[in-house]
Amino acid sequence: MQRTVKIHAHDSDAHVAMPIRRQLFAAATEFFGLMALLVLVVLVVRLDAVVLSDTISEDSVTETLHVVLTLCTGAIFAHAAVRHPQARAYLVCVATMCGLIVIRENDHLLDHVWHGFWKWPALALGLTGLALAMRFRGTLAVPFLQHFQTRSGTFMYCGFLLLVVFSRLFGTGALWEPVMGAAYDPRIKSIIQEGLELLGGALITYGAILGMLQRFGLDMDLHLYADDRLD
Repeated sequence: MQRTVKIHAHDSDAHVAMPIRRQLFAAATEFFGLMALLVLVVLVVRLDAVVLSDTISEDSVTETLHVVLTLCTGAIFAHAAVRHPQARAYLVCVATMCGLIVIRENDHLLDHVWHGFWKWPALALGLTGLALAMRFRGTLAVPFLQHFQTRSGTFMYCGFLLLVVFSRLFGTGALWEPVMGAAYDPRIKSIIQEGLELLGGALITYGAILGMLQRFGLDMDLHLYADDRLD
């Protein structure tokens, strides 16, 4: 004897609609949050360049905010390295990189000790991070791929490329001097470069916070590029 189960359309729609509404609300919140982040970067650069008449110097609001964001990102990954031993080497590497960026951005302060002093704390931090990564090297490759395949990883590594590659290439005087000719002002190059660096740092921090909430994808199966087809 066969049994049939009747499913009412309106009941099904009600069960499906609520999760979709929540997801749409979350997507809208994230969309407008990212929009606000972009606007904030422009406002900070405008504060320095227009209101404070600063050329984005080492003591500018833009530079200070960039350092603070990088410190927050490094703290997130350092804390995660303690909490997630299964990904310790990867998390330590990211935290170390953030620390090195902070030291390099504050070289003008460390130069008060003596010129070039920043290289020594950078070397000490780098060697410490390398030693930890080598000790836990079995927790490097897979956690990196797990995080890389997540949305948080996408934000983070796009921000990283924007910070270390695009800002350097797009903000170079070799590009803007031929374009502007006699009207070229070195401040333009500085404003563009530092603004892009701040945007990259903001995206990295956003990705780090999102990654912390998602446990850096460590609970996900590794399926990166598994669905890609070349034929």
